[in-house]
Amino acid sequence: MSDVFDDTLKAAAETFFKLPGYERILYRPRTGAVRAIKAVVTRNTAENLPGVAGGSGPAFEVLVKNDDTEGIYSQNLDTGGDELDIAPKVGEPPGTFRITELINHDAGLMLLAAS
Repeated sequence: MSDVFDDTLKAAAETFFKLPGYERILYRPRTGAVRAIKAVVTRNTAENLPGVAGGSGPAFEVLVKNDDTEGIYSQNLDTGGDELDIAPKVGEPPGTFRITELINHDAGLMLLAAS
């Protein structure tokens, strides 16, 4: 049975990623195929990002669709095992970073921490 509220959140996420401001990153699940997904990336340093162990390396908050094909499905997320290829600075070549935390999620979107 479909939940109207969840369907509304999923539709809003679909609309959100049609707007400018996202970038394509690679999602590397611990098990399964690597694939490109759309994400909104906030670049921080590790000491400024909750849930990331100390250090001064790159750290990110990453907003993605909560979806098994166009994003990352929260039920399949493996924090500590799944990885993302993200450019540390816009225009730089991407590096591979581990997903460290599921910060927040609903039926449409997921906010992740990676470092």
